[in-house]
Amino acid sequence: MNRRSLIGLAGSLPVLALWPGSQEAKGAQASLPAAPGGDTQPIVLSGDYGYQQQSMRNLPPGATIDARKASFVVANSRNSDPSETMGCDEGALPVNRYPVVIRDCPGVHFIGGSFNGEVPQSSDWENTYCNSAALLVRGETTDATIEGVRARRCWDGVRFAEGAAGFRLKGCWLSEIRDDAVENDYLLSGTVEDCLFDGCFSGVSVDPAKNDRDGTNETVHIDGTLIHMHAYLAKGEVTHQAPVKATDRSPRLRITGSIFALAAANMRGFHRLERTWRLAIECRDNMLLWLPDEPIPSAFPMPPTGFRVLKGIDARRYWDKAHSQWIAGHRDVARFSDEAL
Repeated sequence: MNRRSLIGLAGSLPVLALWPGSQEAKGAQASLPAAPGGDTQPIVLSGDYGYQQQSMRNLPPGATIDARKASFVVANSRNSDPSETMGCDEGALPVNRYPVVIRDCPGVHFIGGSFNGEVPQSSDWENTYCNSAALLVRGETTDATIEGVRARRCWDGVRFAEGAAGFRLKGCWLSEIRDDAVENDYLLSGTVEDCLFDGCFSGVSVDPAKNDRDGTNETVHIDGTLIHMHAYLAKGEVTHQAPVKATDRSPRLRITGSIFALAAANMRGFHRLERTWRLAIECRDNMLLWLPDEPIPSAFPMPPTGFRVLKGIDARRYWDKAHSQWIAGHRDVARFSDEAL
């Protein structure tokens, strides 16, 4: 079995007022108590959970999980430098491959949370491939909203697995992602909105790998989202994949008001880029930034008319401004202690 089968530029994040008597979840499994009148009270995750996984399951429809004051550690490797002779499953380091798991919670709204990763950044991608995601949404968790998450140095950022159709990822800041910022390999319909992916090997994955899945009747909307690719060591070469990792069986795409910034002149995935353009049923008000000073290769599949293309220093200046505007406009998203407010 393939391992993958196992599992506007500025805005503001709305602040959610907690209902009276809100509960704070301390254990590894949380449930919502009933409030007077039959309503449910939001779960509040607060404090540093470290390597302890938090599992949310069978919550009432439309439940709220407020994690704005919670922090988690993401760790996928049992050693700090996995290699061919000592893979990521070998060693004595603690792992926490799925810090937050949400399952069988239709209409759930998860807000905030900081996920500080310990996923090795310099080892080869192939040797570091012990599957992991900061936040995993699965089971009968349709129409989930994940909002205002801050995560860095993860394997995957947020993964939507079987049963998570109709997802919405909003106002999240993901950086230094060794694999997919968003994994949607079950080819579900959903929206990625107003997010910053600030350094990732792959942006949004809609690749079923060797599994017999067909998403051609589904649609993924990428709206107002900034995707900056980052080159990592992968199969002996420092490079990155495409902003959208697509196949012919992937969902149709709507790409609006977004930025794709390509960092490596030797990037992989030209065929995936060509598929991305072909799958786009709507494409407008976007930017494609070629950040290297090297010229765009002749084999590069240029985007459709819904993208404006900038290269070199002009592209880098454009990215720097858009990046700064996004961060300044999302002050409610958590910061790590070594990041300026």
